[in-house]
Amino acid sequence: MSKIDIKNISLDELIKELVGIGEKPYRAAQIFRWLYRSGVRSFDEMTDLNKELREKLKEKFHITKIVALDSKRSLIDGTTKYLLKLEDSHTIEAVLLPEDERTTLCLSSQVGCKFGCSFCASAPFGFVRNLKASEILDEVLFIRSHNPGRSITNIVFMGIGEPLDNYNNVMRAIRVLNDEDAFKIGARKITISTCGIIPGMEKLAGEKMQIELSVSLHSPDDKIRSKLVPINKRYPLNELIAACRDYTGQTKRIITFEYILIKGVNASEGDAFKLAKLLAGLNCKVNLISYNQIKAKGYEAPTTESVKNFFRTLKSRGINVILRKSKGEDIDAGCGQLRISRL
Repeated sequence: MSKIDIKNISLDELIKELVGIGEKPYRAAQIFRWLYRSGVRSFDEMTDLNKELREKLKEKFHITKIVALDSKRSLIDGTTKYLLKLEDSHTIEAVLLPEDERTTLCLSSQVGCKFGCSFCASAPFGFVRNLKASEILDEVLFIRSHNPGRSITNIVFMGIGEPLDNYNNVMRAIRVLNDEDAFKIGARKITISTCGIIPGMEKLAGEKMQIELSVSLHSPDDKIRSKLVPINKRYPLNELIAACRDYTGQTKRIITFEYILIKGVNASEGDAFKLAKLLAGLNCKVNLISYNQIKAKGYEAPTTESVKNFFRTLKSRGINVILRKSKGEDIDAGCGQLRISRL
């Protein structure tokens, strides 16, 4: 009989498993604290559990482990990207984004991606498989263990993969990240980013959790967006924006639109006017970010003046807009770039 991946089950599920082997329910919270607060990688390290219980745990459960193949740290802003190897030797990326008052982790949700966004370095190698909840949690545990002076405050699912295409595993991981006996990260500090998977957005709205939702928009024009984000052919802009309005109406929460500015593609003043019209009256904010150069993609960042003009146009039309700076530009911190260098 194969062993149960212990980081792939909830606290309630762990309680049931322990009761099934004759142990007290309170042991589950102890084990959760060892796994997620202390970050132990073996049952023998759980020193306040008696030896008999530790042996039972070894027989029934498996603790997944993740290792680093490579890492790069930005000399500009301290952003650190990790190339991580899973137990089946597939690779993913995760990024540490340090700031003065918070530390954000950018996590992957899949090995590869199905959706082929044209500006993303993950696209050329296609989709391999979903990450298990335990593997998502391992990203957090690994990076935290290698940055002991930093407390993880925020989580964003903006790494390799589409989180809403791996809905159940991502939500299972989020519930552990939010759990009092585990990471204790508030739901409002956790962001799911999607390319626009409408059924997943509808499901997320019904979760009654205060998770932040971010939508990769990148163009107010269906034809252009379909080239940048091919899923737009399946869920075109009129359907996507309607789903976003439904989401904000149901959850009473603001929605964030990510907009990467690409020279000659989506960064003109006309694009800004069309974007403002598309989002008029929607409870949202727009994160503008200049394109982070990816070799062999053929795209370029617009000029600083073009970026400022785009920002001013949105602002003048009453759109809540923030101009973000690319992180880790000196280490190719864009999604998939470290992995692509290995592959």
